[in-house]
Amino acid sequence: MKELHCPACGTPCVRVISGTSLIEKTLNRLSIFHVRCQLCTARFQARRPGNRVTSQAFDRREYRRLPANFAATLILDQPAAGGLVTDISMGGCALQATTTLTRGTFVKFVLHGPSGQGDINVDSAMICSVQPQSVGVKFLEFDPEDKQRMGQLILELLADQQAPPRISSRS
Repeated sequence: MKELHCPACGTPCVRVISGTSLIEKTLNRLSIFHVRCQLCTARFQARRPGNRVTSQAFDRREYRRLPANFAATLILDQPAAGGLVTDISMGGCALQATTTLTRGTFVKFVLHGPSGQGDINVDSAMICSVQPQSVGVKFLEFDPEDKQRMGQLILELLADQQAPPRISSRS
């Protein structure tokens, strides 16, 4: 069967997302699924004959979370919390940090990229979960340049996950 590609950017990094409305569920029964590009965030429909069940494990997220290890800062009026991003996607991340911010708080999010790359700014983000040692952050608005740079970072993380393990030649 032909591999799905995003019609907006051409990448095969797409994910079938679960439909919640009656119309989406009906379309799923007709083998028409909603798909989200993991890099440019475009949403589109695709016909997958014979595929009533997706091959991915059930997950209500529209974006696949990827393990990460980056420093980041949440900003309200002043730096509110700094921490370590433990997983990330184009839709949000988990930030290992303790904060007094509550669920539903809108913040600016700054991802301090790997060495040699500048910070990636998310102009508007929301705290969507608060745990004792971490917070879940949903990304809402990016500057187009920062969104493109975040997509490049996600692509690099995806490539690292799909690369075969390196074998050391040391004895």
